[in-house]
Amino acid sequence: MPRGTFDRTERKAATRTRLLDAAARVYAAHGFSGATLDDVAEEAGLTKGAVYGHFGSKDNLLVALMEEYLAAELAEQIGLFDRDETTWKRPWNGSDRWIEELDESPDAFRLLIEFWLAAGRNEQLRERFLIGLEALRATFAEFAAKSAIDAGTPSTPASARNFANVTLGLSIGLGIVRVADPGSVSPALLGSALSVLIRGVERDDELREEMRDPDARRAKGARRR
Repeated sequence: MPRGTFDRTERKAATRTRLLDAAARVYAAHGFSGATLDDVAEEAGLTKGAVYGHFGSKDNLLVALMEEYLAAELAEQIGLFDRDETTWKRPWNGSDRWIEELDESPDAFRLLIEFWLAAGRNEQLRERFLIGLEALRATFAEFAAKSAIDAGTPSTPASARNFANVTLGLSIGLGIVRVADPGSVSPALLGSALSVLIRGVERDDELREEMRDPDARRAKGARRR
C-alpha cells in the first residue's frame, strides 16, 4: 500500500476515535436528546463537517458508541468465562467485572439506557439495539449450553436462551439500581443470584423443565381455571 494511503487511513481512524471519545463525554454531560453534533465537534476540536463525514447523524454516532461498548463487553465476558471452574461458580468473574465497570464508568451504562429509550421511539435505532442485544443473548446462551454439557444435565436451545434472557435482565436491572443507589446493591449480588439459579436448575428436574418452557406452567394454570 502506498504510504500516502496508509497515512490517510491512519488519520481517519484517529479522527473517528477522537469523535467517539468526544461524543461519549458530551452525551454523558447533556444526555443523548440534549446533545448536538455542534457540541460533539466543539468537544473534539473539529468541524461539524468532520462529524457528518464520519457518522452522518447523531443517531449513527450513538450506534457507533454502543457498538464499541458492547463489543468490548462481549470480548471481556468471553475471556472471563472459565470452563475449568465449577459450573455454578462460573458467573462470578464476569458478573463481578460488570459491576466494577459500572462503578468505574457509569456514564457508559447510562448511555446504553439512553440508547434503549431512543430505540423505543425510532424503528431504525430499535433494529440496531436489537442486534446488540442479540449478540449478548447469544453469548450468554452459549455459556449456559456449555455449562449444561459440563454438568451432565439435559438442556435445550430454549433453556439456554431463557437463561440468557434472565442474565440480561438481572445484569441490566441490577445495573440500574447499582448506578442509582450504589450502597443498596452488593457488588457480588449479580454473580450470587446467577449461581443460585444454576445450582437449582442442575439439581432439580422440575426447575430444569421450568427453564425450558416457563409458558407451560401458565398454560396449566389457565386450564385449571
